[in-house]
Amino acid sequence: MELLTNILSEEEFRAELLNAMVFLAKHGVRDAGVAFGFAHASPDLEDVGVRYPIPIAEVASFIADREQTKGFRLGICDCWIEPSNLDARFHFCNDRDVHFTSESAGLLDSIRSHWRKKGFKIYPDDHGKV
Repeated sequence: MELLTNILSEEEFRAELLNAMVFLAKHGVRDAGVAFGFAHASPDLEDVGVRYPIPIAEVASFIADREQTKGFRLGICDCWIEPSNLDARFHFCNDRDVHFTSESAGLLDSIRSHWRKKGFKIYPDDHGKV
C-alpha cells in the first residue's frame, strides 16, 4: 500500500528527508538504495534509475552532493530511497510530496502517525479517499 503527503514547502520537504532517515534507523536499517529520476531541468543525470547503496547516516549528504555536482534538485527531480532490510520505500517526488510504500500495516501506521503529528495531510485518508 502507498501513503503520500500533501505538497510540502521546500523546508518541510528537506526536513522530511532527514526524518525519513531517522525513521529507517529506528527500524534497524543501516543501508538503503538511493536512485534518482530524470527531470528536464537536470540533463546531467546520466545514471537515472541506478540504485546506489548508501549508509543511512550518509543519505542526506549523498543527495546534497548530487545537488552540488550533478544538477539534481530535491523536490524538482524524483528520488527513491529503498531500505536494504525493510519492506518499505520512500519516494521524494518531483511534485514535492513524499510517498511511502510498504505491505507492513505496522510501518504504514507508524509513518501515518508521524505525518499526522507534523500536520501533513495524508492520502489516502482513513476512509480510503485520495
